[in-house]
Amino acid sequence: MFGYITANMAALDKEQQTRYRAYYCGLCRVLREKYGQAGRTTLSNDMTFLAIVLSSLYEPAVNRTDGVCPMHPVASRQYADTALFPYAADMNLLLAYYMCLDGVKDEHSRLYGLRARSLRKYYDAISARYPEKCAVISDALERISILEAQQSDSLDELCTLSGRIVGEVFRLKKDEWSDMLYALGFALGRFICMMDAYEDYDADRRLRRFNPLTALHARPDYEEQVRDILLLLAGEAAQALDLLPLERDLDLIRNVLFSGIWVRYARMHRKDQPTEENSHDQ
Repeated sequence: MFGYITANMAALDKEQQTRYRAYYCGLCRVLREKYGQAGRTTLSNDMTFLAIVLSSLYEPAVNRTDGVCPMHPVASRQYADTALFPYAADMNLLLAYYMCLDGVKDEHSRLYGLRARSLRKYYDAISARYPEKCAVISDALERISILEAQQSDSLDELCTLSGRIVGEVFRLKKDEWSDMLYALGFALGRFICMMDAYEDYDADRRLRRFNPLTALHARPDYEEQVRDILLLLAGEAAQALDLLPLERDLDLIRNVLFSGIWVRYARMHRKDQPTEENSHDQ
């Protein structure tokens, strides 16, 4: 699930890049402070985006500091965070734990099993703080697992379940913005599911794993259909964003939603180009 809701750094100017990296490093520091090195390794751009959106909406004070990163000790780095970053860190670790369990189930990965064990005590603490969220996420993941076991081609149902997961994560609390934040997360969750299936299709086919795009892939207009669906889902996310009264860091937020979420899609298509053209692009 991680990796799709990211910034397009090439489309940001130097000041914007510095600001985005400061938030990314700020979330990393919060993860390390709350959950140690095991927590730090779960850091994602996806939850950095969530932290920026929530901070823009609720407008808590931004804490800015300089310091040396233990993983990059050569030069000082800027750190920025708000009172809402701990929530993003909790959701970051929660989703990482579920992803590890999924890796154990699907790939029988010993590494994922070891990571899940290292995160378990933190997951238990987070699930105690957010029992309703964990119930929603667990139920959606169980339903996804059932559909996958059935080799279901119900792409819309799978995307909807993914949307419920991310929607619940984006909904900080029950207040006047609750439904709007859920709608933004729901659209992004559906987009993530579709993009993940599209990116994994060749590997899934080679390894004889389930992929919900198998039936659609047989159509001669497969690429056009996939792109149209992704555009529709990205458009729904953009509409949800427009309902939120965001001002602070809106340039970063728009970069992610209008450009960053397409970075991996563009990278996949660059790989399909002839070698000479790839060299020219680089």
